[in-house]
Amino acid sequence: MGKFIIGTFVILAWAFYAMSGGASFEPETRLAKAPPPAPEASAPAEVPVTTLAAPVPTPAPPVPAPEAELVEAATQVAATFDGTTAEVTGITPEFTSLAAPAPADVASPDLGSLRLVDARAVNMRAGPDTSFDVLDTLPRGTQTEVVENDGNGWVRVRVINTGQMGWMAERLLTPS
Repeated sequence: MGKFIIGTFVILAWAFYAMSGGASFEPETRLAKAPPPAPEASAPAEVPVTTLAAPVPTPAPPVPAPEAELVEAATQVAATFDGTTAEVTGITPEFTSLAAPAPADVASPDLGSLRLVDARAVNMRAGPDTSFDVLDTLPRGTQTEVVENDGNGWVRVRVINTGQMGWMAERLLTPS
């Protein structure tokens, strides 16, 4: 098989060499030639011009109004519910936040309750996911207090004996 592959490459190399001109190959040389000079033009002949559309007048820039007129322009009339009108002398803008409202805390009747670690060794993490660093590994029976519940199966706990805080999977804890 190796002889066949080498033989194929030899045949392809020879074919390329022969088709490109072989030993008598001389690269083509090209010289850039300047375009012939244009004959001198005489005065251009007059061409009749026809107008296709009427010219469009440009609008004048707006003139700023004096400050007294601006105050009068700010006075508005508002309709009331009983059909009468009332004069509005000032407008006070109210700004509202465009941010999403703060999520309501996940209320759990178990918050603040004491729980025991129910597995042989449970990792307590820096955040509510397995991608966070392990802060400590708690043995079965360790007493903890639930401080926060994220609603996704993770609770923030405080170890009663040490006061250390971290996140654990809620399914690994049982009520004490």
